[in-house]
Amino acid sequence: MNIYTNLQDIEYNIKTALTVGTFDGVHLAHREIMNKVTELAENNELRSFVVTFDPHPQEVLKNKTPEIKILTSLEEKLHILENIGIENVLIINFTEKFSRTSPVEFYEKYIIGGIGLSYLVTGYDHTFGSNRVGNLSTLTELGKRYNFNVIQISEIDVDGIPVSSTRIRNLISSGNITDANRLLCYDYSFSAVVIEGDKVGRTIGYPTVNLKPIKPNKVMPDEGIYCVRVRYNDRIYNGMLYHGKRPTLSAGDRKAIEVHLFDFSENIYGETIKVSFLCKLRDDRKFNSTEELINQIDRDKENALKIFRNTGAVINNIQ
Repeated sequence: MNIYTNLQDIEYNIKTALTVGTFDGVHLAHREIMNKVTELAENNELRSFVVTFDPHPQEVLKNKTPEIKILTSLEEKLHILENIGIENVLIINFTEKFSRTSPVEFYEKYIIGGIGLSYLVTGYDHTFGSNRVGNLSTLTELGKRYNFNVIQISEIDVDGIPVSSTRIRNLISSGNITDANRLLCYDYSFSAVVIEGDKVGRTIGYPTVNLKPIKPNKVMPDEGIYCVRVRYNDRIYNGMLYHGKRPTLSAGDRKAIEVHLFDFSENIYGETIKVSFLCKLRDDRKFNSTEELINQIDRDKENALKIFRNTGAVINNIQ
C-alpha cells in the first residue's frame, strides 16, 4: 500500500475510485464503503484511494467538540485498510487551521485538483469542511461541475441501530466487548509496554504482566476481568486481563491494567505486547478475604479456558 503525507507526492490521475473520512475503527459500515471503492477500482481499471485525517478532528477541536477516545491509532487504521485491499492512502495532518477550510475549497484543492477521481464513495451521513456544512448535495454539485460520479452507501444497521464509531466506543467503554467486536469485524485491541508492578499477583498464584498503554487516548473497557489474547514476539498467548483498582489486595487508590497469561513464565519488562479482547468475564469487586478472591480467580480461569476451547486453536480477527 502506498502511504502519502504530502499531496505533491501523488501523481494526478482521474482514473481513481476514492473515499474521504476519519474512519476511526474501520468498522462494519466503513468496510461497506471500502468494499465499494475496491469493487469500482477492479471493475473499471482504476486505482483505489482513501483520504483520511490524523490526528482525529475531535482531538484537535477539543474546545468545540466533546473530548474523544479513539478506536484505532493511525498505524492500526493503515494496517486494516491494507488488509481490506486499499492501494493508496493520503493522510492529511488535521489542524485548527485546516479545520477552517471550506467544503468546496477542500475538494477542489485536495481531491479534484490534487488526486483526481472518477468515482467518489461516501457514507450516508458524511459531512465535511468548516463547521461540517458540506454534505451529499455539495458533492453532487461538484460531481456535475467536474465530471465525477458520487455513490452514497446506505445506512448499515445491526439490531435496528446504525453502526457508528460512537456506538462502538460506548459499547467498549461499558464493557460490552462481544457486541463491539461484532460491529468492528475484529477483536478490539491495544498495544502496551510491560512495566514493573508490585508483584502481588505472584503471591496468590496468579503472576501478572503490568501494562502501560502506548496510546493513552484509546478507548478502554470499564473496570473488570476480560478474556484476552496477547501477541508477543510473533506468538499468541491466552489469558485474563484485569482492569481496576485491586480493592481486595490494595488500598484501591491506583488503577492497574494487568494480564495473567496462561502457560507463560518469561520476564518481558520493557517489551511491547498487543492485547485483543474477546469478552468480559465479570465486573470487578472487593472480596472479604484473599482466599475468596483466589477462589473467584480460579473460576474466572475455568470460564476463560472454556471460551478458548470453544473458539478453537485457530486465531481469528486479530488485527
